[in-house]
Amino acid sequence: MAGGARLFGRRPPPPPEVQAALAGLARLAEERPELREAAAVQGALLRAAGAGPAVGLSVALEPGYARAKLAAGVPLLRGEPLELDGRALRRLAGELAEAAARVSADGAGAIGAALRRGELDPAALARATLAGEPAAVAGAAQERGLPGDLLGTILRFALFGELRALAERLAPLREGVEWAEGYCPTCGGWPLLGEQRGLDLQRHLRCGLCASAWPADRLRCAFCGNRDHERLAALHVEGEEQRRAVTCDECRGYLKVLNALTPIPPYELPVLDLATLHLDMAALERGYAPA
Repeated sequence: MAGGARLFGRRPPPPPEVQAALAGLARLAEERPELREAAAVQGALLRAAGAGPAVGLSVALEPGYARAKLAAGVPLLRGEPLELDGRALRRLAGELAEAAARVSADGAGAIGAALRRGELDPAALARATLAGEPAAVAGAAQERGLPGDLLGTILRFALFGELRALAERLAPLREGVEWAEGYCPTCGGWPLLGEQRGLDLQRHLRCGLCASAWPADRLRCAFCGNRDHERLAALHVEGEEQRRAVTCDECRGYLKVLNALTPIPPYELPVLDLATLHLDMAALERGYAPA
């Protein structure tokens, strides 16, 4: 049936988890008019990513080797030869750029044109990002006068679904292996958000690239490892104590942390990131910076 829908020019509906995230964006736009434009861009990207082609992301890891990497503080995907369908990723990135352009995202049309002309190689940028070289995206954008933040967002949404699925398949390799780093044990990305779960408020970090979760010390900066409680603080809006930006005066970094009874569904992570934009603004105004 899905093939028939494509034959007549209609795409199948997004997966239920994407539909739930889209519903959250719709509520956010209604409740927070100042976020309506950003919610429209994020919704367009989610729809396109949820209905786009598979990019064939895969990797083979032997369990003993994987556990040795983790024990040494090396993310599972770091340095591995990833299988990736470059043509499918280019097509998907182009579809995301077109979707963003339709809701008037600044620079999206230029990114789409650069992809069509072959001036950007999304597969190379994806591999660089997973190799711990996120500056490659910003550099490629700067060389061509493109908005680096939007290019990075398009690439992140294009990879998110398959990176998340790959992280779930690799999760058994992490069982029983302690991970004390602030970056993701699966792909090496920095956390997008932190969660404090349950009645005991145990902190978990959530990766912005693959949605992996891992436990973290509440009294330790995720970015520099600082444990001096006098240099760790939190910013929050009155009445929103369950959502705050945890700051570090050692590295001047910050992380948004939300209370959650259960793990946040992967596709709702970017929605909540947008919903807490006011915490970003409060932290930035005080001289802190995200990872």
